[in-house]
Amino acid sequence: MANICQSAQSLVIPRIVFVEYTEEFLALSWAWLNDPEIKALTMTPDFSREAQLNFFRKLPFRPDYKIFGIIVNDEKSGACGLKNMTNAEAELWCYLGLKKYWGMGLGGPIIQHIENESKKLNISKLYLKVTRLNPRAAKAYEKSGFCIDSEFPEYIQMSKCI
Repeated sequence: MANICQSAQSLVIPRIVFVEYTEEFLALSWAWLNDPEIKALTMTPDFSREAQLNFFRKLPFRPDYKIFGIIVNDEKSGACGLKNMTNAEAELWCYLGLKKYWGMGLGGPIIQHIENESKKLNISKLYLKVTRLNPRAAKAYEKSGFCIDSEFPEYIQMSKCI
């Protein structure tokens, strides 16, 4: 009987909440995006703490950028958002900094949240870049309806009309 209960517990889907991206997320993002594996998977260039803080301080004045903190099971776990927003399209991006949540199927709900936010902003097309080092993410985007537009040596560009 204990095995049945353990199996049922392993099927529990983590609870995801999207919140304001605060300075707490900023500090965590410093660590997450400087982790060599996450840095490679997100194609994050080198940046200084000063540059990161300047980025954060300018967010309220940027109509082309929208960012959310991701909380999974009551833990600050990552960030997602839209950048390079125009009247009709935007670039989707996201990452989970807490690796214990990788491979748990959270990509779909995160993508759905960004699509819902995009619709509120009258954005009709989303696009993204995913490194070839991250086939799991590419698969999540494909499952969510994104199609490959272009292929480059280091990354694939995908898009979806919403």
